Amino acid sequence: MSSPEDIPDFLRLSQVPVNYLQKIETDLLDPVVFNEGSGSTVDGFVRFTLQNKGFLHSHSKLFMSLTPPAGVTRAIYPAGVGIGSVIKTAVLKIGNKVLNEISDWDYLHGFKSANIANENNVERELYTTGRYMNHAFDYDDLDGRIAPDYTLDVGRDIDDDDRKMLPFAIMDGGSPNQSPSYAIDLSDLFPFLKVHSLPLYMIDEPINIELTLRPVINHRVVKITGTAEQSFVLDQNELKFCADYIYYGAGDEMEAFAQKNKQMSFSFVDYRLSTTSASVGQLQSGMVRNIGMANRQVTNILTVFNTDRSGEGDLLSNLGSVSTAVEGAGANVGKLGSISFNVRYNDLFEFSSNVTNLARLFNLTQDSQGVLFVTRDEFCGAGAGLSPTTTFETLDQVANLQGKFFLLGTKLTGGRVGTRGLELHVTANDMSTMTTMRSFSEYMRVAQLSDGVFTVFNV
Repeated sequence: MSSPEDIPDFLRLSQVPVNYLQKIETDLLDPVVFNEGSGSTVDGFVRFTLQNKGFLHSHSKLFMSLTPPAGVTRAIYPAGVGIGSVIKTAVLKIGNKVLNEISDWDYLHGFKSANIANENNVERELYTTGRYMNHAFDYDDLDGRIAPDYTLDVGRDIDDDDRKMLPFAIMDGGSPNQSPSYAIDLSDLFPFLKVHSLPLYMIDEPINIELTLRPVINHRVVKITGTAEQSFVLDQNELKFCADYIYYGAGDEMEAFAQKNKQMSFSFVDYRLSTTSASVGQLQSGMVRNIGMANRQVTNILTVFNTDRSGEGDLLSNLGSVSTAVEGAGANVGKLGSISFNVRYNDLFEFSSNVTNLARLFNLTQDSQGVLFVTRDEFCGAGAGLSPTTTFETLDQVANLQGKFFLLGTKLTGGRVGTRGLELHVTANDMSTMTTMRSFSEYMRVAQLSDGVFTVFNV
């Protein structure tokens, strides 16, 4: 029998010897519960149950495809979120305990797409997830010398004032029906799996993935042709969870690992969503909103202003944000609206004075969320780089993308949040109409596995 001292830590892939024997077993799972939902207001629901065997590979995939209705000959997925537009809420459960639960997951996923580099968008995401936020120069001449603007690009070398999606990515409800199938990485659904593997064989409780789905009408696609009130339903033949189970060693190494680690602790992050009404008038006069998170270890906050999802004529499917407006008349041509932002907790403000400079807000967001691969025009309407003449699938790129990645990210440095929670202080002039302010708070959690049973609590 192998000595426990000789067994590497299988949860830390960097500590597993490169020559150590591995076996991967793949299961293609159908949902155990499936409810499509209906209309433009009724959500759907899907549940997958994993088997208690091996280690769950964090890059296991969820496969999905939509069936376009007859009469829709051309539809695409939203640029920033792809097939993820279908998912409203993602929950990872062990027994009756929730490891990760993210509400409005499609919004968060869309804003996280700002961290994807151009080359990864056009070479990977376009084919795997349906996202295509790649930028390219928009040349005015055939010699390729004059490029005053930029445009969305999917890698097609076309001299045309209307850029087109690649043929395979088009949903067509004709005969025969055509619709691409895409995948979502499990670690993109659940932050726990970005840092840990799940030792499924050591867990004596059921492991479930539960997904709440957006309604079938006006919430899932960008419709180029067709009429109102048409349903885009999931193709149940394509709806699968591809679970990769990893086995280590040729003998009893995994059993020895389990004996050595009867009690384990996992530290990870989760997101808590807070939504509040935010009218233009309220923002102009100044808003103070408590978003909760009392007595929790919050690492950062991502705040956005946007409209609620409804409609299929927007390249981002209303998953983009609303930014300060660019004035277009009189002495104020090209002038950006003003904004003042701060966060208060533990009786102190995060910033000694309110942040009003848009460039500083951009840098603070990068410090909080990582490098942003978006332009000034897409962040706040400055720069005027988006092409005013070249459309994408007939849609105006300025109207669809300008200011739609206005993200207010804040890294918190004051330690654990006290009993009064987090307060956002926001004043903004010249904002377009909006309905909702969304704040995603990233906070620390701990899970303990003891004798096959999980316990989860907040730090």
